[in-house]
Amino acid sequence: MSPMWNVKPPKNDDEYFERMTRTVFTAGLNWKVIENKWPNFQKAFAGFSIPKVAKFTEKDTKRLMVDAGIVRNEKKIQATVHNAGEFLKLEREHGTFQKYRSSHGTVRTCRTLNRANVPLEFRMRAYAYA
Repeated sequence: MSPMWNVKPPKNDDEYFERMTRTVFTAGLNWKVIENKWPNFQKAFAGFSIPKVAKFTEKDTKRLMVDAGIVRNEKKIQATVHNAGEFLKLEREHGTFQKYRSSHGTVRTCRTLNRANVPLEFRMRAYAYA
């Protein structure tokens, strides 16, 4: 089971951004692949500093496309740069991403997901795809 299933809520917008990016890159891949490469992702994406990533250019995308330390998916790299820009827009409008989330009402988070609190139909569906 992915170690990201039982973690504390992000402390700041950069952590939200990093987790969103991790989710994007994990989609369609085994989580262990991303887990093993994650230190390289952190270096490649400037520590997930939102202002820095938002300034990435096509030259940066090309640089990342030849970086064997990360998953070289051009669409996911472009999405990460785009998402950084969207985070900046939300920060300008709401102050922080957390304030933006809070403006939509109470946000429940799943701190621990285990067999006891997952409905049987979802457990069965998950095993069918494993």
